[in-house]
Amino acid sequence: MTYRVALASLCASVALTGPAQAQDINLTMSHYLPPVLGLHVDFLEPFARELEEKSGGKVAVDIQTAGSSLGTITKQWDQTQDGLTDISFGLHGIPRGRFICTQVVELPFLTDSVEEANKVLWGLFPDHLAEEHAGVKVLGLMAHDPGVLATNGKRVEKPEDLKGLRIRVPSPFIAAMLEDLGAVPVGMPPGQVYENMQTGAIDGVVLPWAGLKEFRITEVTTNAIEIGAYTTPFYFVMNEDTYNDMPADVQSVVDEISGDALVAKFPDWWTAWGAAGPAQITDAGGEVISPDAALWQEWIDATAGTVARLEADLAAECGPQLIAAARALAAD
Repeated sequence: MTYRVALASLCASVALTGPAQAQDINLTMSHYLPPVLGLHVDFLEPFARELEEKSGGKVAVDIQTAGSSLGTITKQWDQTQDGLTDISFGLHGIPRGRFICTQVVELPFLTDSVEEANKVLWGLFPDHLAEEHAGVKVLGLMAHDPGVLATNGKRVEKPEDLKGLRIRVPSPFIAAMLEDLGAVPVGMPPGQVYENMQTGAIDGVVLPWAGLKEFRITEVTTNAIEIGAYTTPFYFVMNEDTYNDMPADVQSVVDEISGDALVAKFPDWWTAWGAAGPAQITDAGGEVISPDAALWQEWIDATAGTVARLEADLAAECGPQLIAAARALAAD
């Protein structure tokens, strides 16, 4: 049992005849983000409070964030699987190499909207990704809005404009794509991008609008193109023993506020978190390019070889049915 169950002390006068009080279920939730970001404020904190409220006060949730002993990005999955925490939110791509098949949603240009990305990821889970998520109860999987290429002092519109540019990349798939287009991929935590773009150490970054805004990268961006080349998957999971040891009525609450009902909220949240990003650039005199169909096709054509290679690697690891299922969900 991974949560602490405390039975209230009974008065001596009712020790033999009085009923025991309800269990108090104390849960620890962890994630790797600062508590000021939208993921914490709009999603994780409200989820914890809703679980407390709908359980009738049986559950209390303590949230540990970035900077705490439980807030390390590389440890979120292991902490919950091993029972050190009860619930965690983490990034599939860190540490690398664990969720190989889940990377399918990171294929360049597989999806073109946050709604589509979340539909594909959650739709693949039952039949194609469940094995990679064994050992925990999956409360939800999410993907962010399509990526934006933001640069400082370098205008990128067409794929060939990337040649020689040093670009911070979010994943190996996007690193491969940019390298094939002549850019120099740079690995770097998003919290370091502002300073490095400001000083010219890097020329740009690929991030969703929410990341550009919340890390203030829009302040050092002169040009951005909504290439929509990628998304990134995240997990939200609970320790299996924690869930199995809960009373049936509390399990029902967990089931009610997670799964399909929770995943349906993710697209609107990501859209809201990034909504102010474009105006922050244009109001400062910068440019935001939204590609038309012809320009979009140029990018797809220029990266077709990269995508074919990445798909072949994934098919070798996970089977060709994974790629087919992902593309079918994206086209539906």
